[in-house]
Amino acid sequence: PRFAASSASKTSIWPIAATLLFFAVVWLEVINHLKAEWSLNPQYGYGWSVPIIVLYLIWKRWPERPSPSPPASSLLPALTTLFCAFLFFPIRLLAEANPDWRLLSWSVAVIAVTISLCLIFIVGGWPWVRYFAFPFLFFLVAVPWPMRFEQGVTQDLMRAVSAINVTLVNAIGIPAVQHGNVIEISSGLIGIEEACSGVRSLQATLMISLFLGDLFTFKIWPRLILVAAGAMLAFFCNVIRTTVLVWIGAKHGPTAIEGWHDPAGLTILIVCLVGLWGLGLIMRRWPNEVVRSRVIDDKYRPLRLAGSLPLVVSLIAWLLAVEAGVQLWYRLHQSRITDSRWAVQWPSSQSGYKSVPIAPETESLLRYSEGGGASWHGQDGRPWVMYFFRWLPGRTAALFVKIHRPDICLPASGMTMVRDNGIHLLTVNGVNLPVRSYRFDDHGAPLHIFYCYWDARSSYENSKAAEEEDWTAWGRVRTALRGRREMGAQMLEVAVWNYDNEAEASAALQRQLASIIQSG
Repeated sequence: PRFAASSASKTSIWPIAATLLFFAVVWLEVINHLKAEWSLNPQYGYGWSVPIIVLYLIWKRWPERPSPSPPASSLLPALTTLFCAFLFFPIRLLAEANPDWRLLSWSVAVIAVTISLCLIFIVGGWPWVRYFAFPFLFFLVAVPWPMRFEQGVTQDLMRAVSAINVTLVNAIGIPAVQHGNVIEISSGLIGIEEACSGVRSLQATLMISLFLGDLFTFKIWPRLILVAAGAMLAFFCNVIRTTVLVWIGAKHGPTAIEGWHDPAGLTILIVCLVGLWGLGLIMRRWPNEVVRSRVIDDKYRPLRLAGSLPLVVSLIAWLLAVEAGVQLWYRLHQSRITDSRWAVQWPSSQSGYKSVPIAPETESLLRYSEGGGASWHGQDGRPWVMYFFRWLPGRTAALFVKIHRPDICLPASGMTMVRDNGIHLLTVNGVNLPVRSYRFDDHGAPLHIFYCYWDARSSYENSKAAEEEDWTAWGRVRTALRGRREMGAQMLEVAVWNYDNEAEASAALQRQLASIIQSG
């Protein structure tokens, strides 16, 4: 009998090891896809803690797991797992060329959750799926929100916080006027940015409230109360925070805010955590805890794991083959691309030329390799402002510049966009630049913005270069099919005031760029 037990133990090691390896490969692929947002976007910096919390929740559940009840047939979950694994190939192919496409982030995360729950179903049946579903679904709080939804929430919250701040500071005797998400006080302008809007703390608080709801083993309604309380607490704390910052700016000048900005943000997160923890302890006294089952038979079900070993091994081999194939595809196409990078020469000889400092928040968000800003006056006296940033080759070269375009950011500062004139190919000193032009109303003054996002992978081999800035779904797919992943990028943005029409502004831009753009 001892020999038989020892033999069974040995044979169960390999299925367990293969299953754990498969889970590791799948979830490391998801983390690898999301790490850029977690590292470069402060709004999702909390994402690094989510995998650790997921592992803790699984470990916490494991001793009290219910008795496994494997299904009579594993055909359907096995086919579902194979189908989801197959989807990894097109998603990885697209993601390599479009690391900023959040639809892919949600796709790869949902596929990983589905595969994980299918394997859990094969091993333990519905009791295990219901019991272990939350930790895997909890991971989705670390996936960036869809861009349009996030921008809508961000802009609405920034305006709401600004409006409340203006009311509060006026009530305490500080004159203030709202311009979009910018507050004008006697000492200058104070912008209510994403960090102050409450979105960043709102998302982190959502993660905390969901975690505490499971930690306290609450039923569904107490968990929903925790989530709602967290959202209201985060918004209230951000209103208090921004009001204090505006008061500091009014008393000591806008530059005094920089020293208080980050400490105030950290204080809010701590207050939200302590407040939710205290609320959870109070709610724990209610009769709402979930009664969890305990193990009443075999822990590992080695025969069931052994039966799934061929499936798991095949899936591991497939995922490794997908990664190798994707890398080979882009390497083959990358060798055919020639880099036609261009540079700028700052117009320091122009009248009234001066450098424009880049805010520390902007630097930390864009993470550019080099760049800066400048302002000057043209020969006709009209004011010009230019920003230029460069990202060296890398998978996350310009991950966030696409979501901070003029049509997104300037309306939040109180300007009104009159029209988007689309992209036109502008040739300057032998360099083809796809320039998108906008017209804004800057409090009664006409403002023309010229924006060029230049991707080094698009070598501008022909006159169709203007089509390269295509961030539609089909445009992104076409980029992947051409094997063009990010190889570095450059962004040029030029603004000029007081031209009555687009033709005059475009002609003036051409003259200015003739002395600014340098090929090679």
